[in-house]
Order: sequence, then structure tokens, then C-alpha cells
Amino acid sequence: MGNTTRALIVIATLAFLAGCQFENPLTSHPSKDLNTWLLGVWEYKDDKGIVHKATVTPKTGDRYWVNVQKLGKRNSPTKVYVFEAWISRVGNSSFLTLRALETPGDIPTDTYAFVHYQVLDQNHVRIRVPQLGSDPSASSYELRKEIRFRLKDGSLYSDAGADWSKISEVYWSTGDEPQPFQPLRFPEEKIVE
Repeated sequence: MGNTTRALIVIATLAFLAGCQFENPLTSHPSKDLNTWLLGVWEYKDDKGIVHKATVTPKTGDRYWVNVQKLGKRNSPTKVYVFEAWISRVGNSSFLTLRALETPGDIPTDTYAFVHYQVLDQNHVRIRVPQLGSDPSASSYELRKEIRFRLKDGSLYSDAGADWSKISEVYWSTGDEPQPFQPLRFPEEKIVE
């Protein structure tokens, strides 16, 4: 996996989507309906101080739109990625299968990436990118088989992942227009010292 194939550590960019791209999805269709706790506008600041923002909105009852932006010094997007995503289950683990729809050119369109997500609480999610050695043209079956094997031997993840924080709510919308900022219904409690 070279630098040109890295779009995020974030989803997973994301940390959201740092990972290898594959020709086939992890599962060809969603394994379950939307997890509504994943909906929202999420932010992650990497170790270089670069802010990544991911907007996750519902597309259907079992698919998401994921818009990931890498922000520059003036908080304006320098790179924008648009994905269609769905939940894929492998054993007891849940992954997001992300299909690249629009990219600035560093990820081929109609390729797939996978991220493991862990909802920590209503406003925090941890994203980890599985370390897969499979050929980019591996079948969905071969990808799931490798994930199961690496889950058993503990080699699926190379790091603890990236923790993303929800900064805004989103609501079901029939259009592709940007969602206005919506304050969090359950913000984090501020600790007063």
C-alpha cells in the first residue's frame, strides 16, 4: 500500500479511509440496516495537525453517503472524497464497505475500501483500517476469509485506530444539498475545575 493509495487514517482518515483499494466489496449488499449513531458530521485531527471532516448521511434504509474532506490551514477543503457505504458483517465484527464515487484522483473511482468502526458513545467513534495482504482483485469471499483468519491470529490491525468526534447532527434529507449545522442533542459535559 503506497502513499498514493492512502486517502485517510480516517473512517477512517477515517485516519477515515486509509487503506488499500479493492475491486470487490467486502459484501455485495448490506449485512444490516443503518446504525443511526454513525450519522453526523465527524472530525479527526491527525498527528500532523491536519483536520479531516466526514459527513455521514443516510442514502437509504441500509446505505450511507460519506463525504470526507481534508481541510487546509483556513479550514477550507483541500481534498474531497464521496463514498457510498454500507455495513458488512464478518463473524462478530462490523465494517463499513466504502465505494469511491468521487475523488481528487488519488483513489480510483468504483474501488472499495473497508474500515472497522467501534461506536464508543453517541459522540465518538473509533475507526481502524484492516491490514489486508490480499490481491486488489480478490473476491469478496477471499477478503472475508482473510479477515476471519487475521481476526483469529490478532494481525488484522496495526494500530489502535483514529478516534473521531461528532460535531454536528444530520437529518434525513432527500437531496444532496449540504446539511446546515445542527447542535448536538447530547453534547459532552464540560468539566469545570
